Amino acid sequence: VLKGKKKFRLFDPSEAENMYTRGELLKVHPNGRINYTGEETTAYGADLKSDEAAKASRRKISAEKMLEAAEREVEQGVEGAEDRLELAERAMDEALDAILDAEEDEDDE
Repeated sequence: VLKGKKKFRLFDPSEAENMYTRGELLKVHPNGRINYTGEETTAYGADLKSDEAAKASRRKISAEKMLEAAEREVEQGVEGAEDRLELAERAMDEALDAILDAEEDEDDE
């Protein structure tokens, strides 16, 4: 506001059911973000499917780092490296599956 006054009233999230809202309440996040039926988001406002896709992408990046480290250890002959490589490969498979699942969910819309 450049001139004048603006008044904001903040309400506790627990009061959401007592307020005049624009739709049917589905969920009220602890931070106060209201989700309405058919419009569910994360607490910070992200679309749930986008959030799952982002999580899957971060899992893949982490798995790639694990895999690279494990492969180096195998090449160097580090004890237990084969087991770590197997775990890293499993983590990569799970991350890639999560990415595919997220993409399939987006295609279903």
